[in-house]
Formats: sequence, C-alpha cells, structure tokens
Amino acid sequence: MAVTLEAERPSQLGQVPIQTEITTTEKNTSFSWDVPLPLHAWPSSETRIVDIRSSDACPLDNLDASIIDGLTRPRGHKVLPSLLVWDQKGQTLYSDVLAADEYYPYRVEHELLQERVDEMASTIALCRTDLLVELGAGNMSKTAQLLSHLDKYLRAPVMYYALDVDQAQLERSLVQLNARTKLRWITPCGLLGTYDDGAKWLARPEMAAFRRTLVWMGSSIANCEQHEASQLLESFSQDPDTGTRQNLAGFLLLVDGCQDAGRINLAYDIPSGETRRWMLHALESARHQLHGKGDDDDAEIDRLLADENWRFEGRWHPEQQRYENYLVPTRDLIGVIQGQQICLEQGERIRLLGSGKWAENTVASVVSKPGLEVRKAWHHVEFNYGAYWLQPTIRRHDSGVDMMMSEAPLKG
Repeated sequence: MAVTLEAERPSQLGQVPIQTEITTTEKNTSFSWDVPLPLHAWPSSETRIVDIRSSDACPLDNLDASIIDGLTRPRGHKVLPSLLVWDQKGQTLYSDVLAADEYYPYRVEHELLQERVDEMASTIALCRTDLLVELGAGNMSKTAQLLSHLDKYLRAPVMYYALDVDQAQLERSLVQLNARTKLRWITPCGLLGTYDDGAKWLARPEMAAFRRTLVWMGSSIANCEQHEASQLLESFSQDPDTGTRQNLAGFLLLVDGCQDAGRINLAYDIPSGETRRWMLHALESARHQLHGKGDDDDAEIDRLLADENWRFEGRWHPEQQRYENYLVPTRDLIGVIQGQQICLEQGERIRLLGSGKWAENTVASVVSKPGLEVRKAWHHVEFNYGAYWLQPTIRRHDSGVDMMMSEAPLKG
C-alpha cells in the first residue's frame, strides 16, 4: 500500500511540513524517502527499514568478482574480501571467537560501556540531536545499553538509524533491539546500504536541518587503514560531493588501543582454534560464491580453494598498530576460474582481515584530518580500550550545538 503523510521537521527548526510518500508491504515494512519521520507518522511495525542503496546490487551479491580480482593481483597485494567470513555460518563461528576467554575486545568494550555508558549517553543528550546513526550496527547488543541510558535523558523525540548492508541481519537485530528495550523517546529503524550510501543520504539537502550524532562501536573503524578511516569520517562530516560541512552534533567512536603483543596474539589466534576455523571458513564461503558462475569451473574452484591446501596465519605489526589475518597456500596452486588465470605460490600471504589497535595519539591524528577533535575520552585502563567523543573543530552556524557544552578532553 502507499500512504502519504504530513511529516514535520522539529518545530524549533522553523521548517514547513513536507509531503513524504511511504511504500509498505504486509510482510515487511520497507521505506524509501527523502527525510526521516516524526514518531506519530510511523506505521506500526516490528521492523522499519529505509532502503538507501544507490544500486540494487548488494556488496554481498558481487563477491565472486571481488574474489577473482583479489586473487589475480600481483604477489604481495593479493586479498580475499572480508565479507566472506560474515555469512550466517561465519557469524556463528565468530560467536565462538567472542566467547573465548582470550578474545578480550568484546569483553573489554562491554565492561567499558557498563562503567561509563551513562556519561556517554548524557554527553549525547546535551547536544540535542535529532538523529542517531550507528554505522555497521550488526547485532545491536551493545546498542540496547546505550539507547536505554540515552532515553532517560531525552525530552524530545530522536530517530535511531542502524546502518547495515545485510537486510536479513538488520531485520533480526531490530526485532531483538525492540525486545530488549522499552524506549519512550527513541524510535529505532534501519538504513539498508553501505557506508557510502549512508554518507550520501545524510548529505542530501533535505537532511540539512536535522542535527545528527553518529556512533561506531566494536572498534570497527580500525578495520580500515588509517588514511581510509580519515576519508570515511570526512564523508560523514562533510558532503562527499561538495565538501559542505554537515550538521554534525558529535561522533561517538570506540577504538581498541591495546599495544600488548602477547594479549593481541592470543586474542587473534586463539590456541583452541576458534580463530582458525573462522578464518578458514572464507574458503568454503568463496567456493559457494563461485560455484555455478563459470563454464564448468566448479571442479577447478574446489581444487584451488580446498581447505587442505591452505593454512591460517596471523601477524601483529607494532609499527602499524595493526594485526593482519592471512590465508596462506601450502603448495603452489595454478588454475583458471571464470576465464582468469589464478597463480598462487606456496607460502604467499593472502590478506583477509585486519584489525587496528590505535593508541590515543593515533586516534587524534586520524580524526583531525577530516576536521574533528576529541572532546572527551573514556578508557578501560587495563587494556587501553577507548571511547572517544568527537566534534567538528569548526561548527555550522545553524547547527544549534554549543560546542563548549562538551568540556575539554576528559580522560577516564
């Protein structure tokens, strides 16, 4: 069905009502519009998802091309897409990693939130945000904690948008989030798209009046190289096309800063094998993605990507503050897939997944390039896991955000 609603921007912004058309289905509620809706305008639904994809093609649907491209690069530059380990089975294997005692990041971030989430929530509330956007929302287990605390401080409606590329995961997580929380002021919904899609959607002129706060947990930003992270932050603080400064109230960023090589190596190569099983699952996932895509290639795919021909290797690079996960052929592998010749040498490292461990000065450097600065910081002292409250060094004159309400950098 199609419904046309009168959607008002927040009254203090002095904007006139605009017309918004919403298309829904009985099974799911999927939206595509130019602006967010106030609470009273939402149809009743367990899941509310805005499809902001710039293309109908999902990154998950293009993995076969990414696999071939990564494996045909020159030696030393070969990669496999990290999305291979995030299918349903991969997420189950990752749950085993999270449950391991040696894997500190998930546990330590949870402890940091338990101790300081109220301060983080009050900081966000002080900035009188209209939109709260979480990047790479995943299962939203920690999100529930943050939103519940934030809701206590609010006196006006806030729209929470969870950005993710996986529609099924987004739907499941929103249902679970609604079950975990009893929110009065916050309405959770989803944004279906990539980081680039999210940045472009927020940069649309229709969105300019809405103050937004962004949240990125799980140290996911450090999966990027430092220069890539700066560029990504810039796309959310400035219009990706024009460079116009966005109506950004603040950015809550959680980053692992541990530099203890012993702890890191144990966490990312768990002795009981959970990490290896998860990383090697990329081979099974790649076989599944490539099967049926070429002329009788399946046997060749199975031979080149057979589990017994590969091993896992992890390495901590202290000079880069980064841990890298590799898959390594145990013998020379040569073959043709989809008309492309694959030549893999024994012992050649194929990069799969990386995780940065950024010290506080590194975080400050990364965020300064897109014109942001650390205004507050909270740390897990033992592991140096940090939560950083960022704000623009120069604010928009119409943002309505008093930058001085956030005190000078605070260490906790």
